[in-house]
Amino acid sequence: MANTPEQLTALADDLRIKFTTQYTPGSTLAYGYAHQFQRIILQLYGLFGHGKTSLINLCLSVVRNKPYEDLAGSGWTDGLVIKERREHWLTNTVIITDNRGFIKIDDEEITEASAQLASLRILEEGVIWNRSTEEKLDLMLAKYNTSPTDFIVPVIVHRGTTNMSEEHSNNMRKFISRAFDVTSIFPIVLIMEAGESLDKISNTFSLLGVSHVCSLQNFSTEKPERTPETDAEIMNFLTVCINEADRGLRKRQRLGKMTEYKRQVKEQMRMELELERERVRKQMKGQKHHCSHRDEDTENG
Repeated sequence: MANTPEQLTALADDLRIKFTTQYTPGSTLAYGYAHQFQRIILQLYGLFGHGKTSLINLCLSVVRNKPYEDLAGSGWTDGLVIKERREHWLTNTVIITDNRGFIKIDDEEITEASAQLASLRILEEGVIWNRSTEEKLDLMLAKYNTSPTDFIVPVIVHRGTTNMSEEHSNNMRKFISRAFDVTSIFPIVLIMEAGESLDKISNTFSLLGVSHVCSLQNFSTEKPERTPETDAEIMNFLTVCINEADRGLRKRQRLGKMTEYKRQVKEQMRMELELERERVRKQMKGQKHHCSHRDEDTENG
């Protein structure tokens, strides 16, 4: 039996109070764990146009219990799509962060996203999916001995009206696997405008390894507004995020914070160098192919 609007409002109010007044990093755990993480960052990922900025606007409005408002921007600035990570404070300890949309979810984009999740990129800086290897290594070395104070929760935003191709699915699997390697938790998926396709999409992401799939069944990015149902869905999503964050904190504590961080940096460096080697291999192959054609033209001439 479906909940009434009154019951949904009461549920959202209860979760909102717990989220805004009672939560600090680690506070949902049954036993306290000593850690140095001061903030939880909900880092959004997803293809361009899938509703990341609209989700932020809705989260801000619901948490503050105010009418829906475009607080984060519609996704465009001076005719240009958002190209940097922008932080928006939900509470004193929880931030939700906008991001440049994936274009292909290829190895370069996954590698840059991995650096974000490992706290090797600065918030509010431009997101460049194809940085030079030298620039990437310089950024990582500068942070190598600085233990992070933010625990980052990866969140995948996917529009329910969009089907995933086989290539998209394979690339998403790589990203999900890498996100787990870095954060020790699987990304949380939020389906925008889920509708009748929710079960199909949820099953797809489950097969890719995701444990938590949340949804906004009736929210529309074209005509955004708060409803009791949407409020309850948003507060459920945020509750899942902080529960997973604390579970990740506990796992990180067991591994040893600084030791684990340095392992991540070394793994990130390995990925960057492998990308560069692959780029050089392709370049050399292209040059060899060009030279062979030039030799054929010389002989024919």
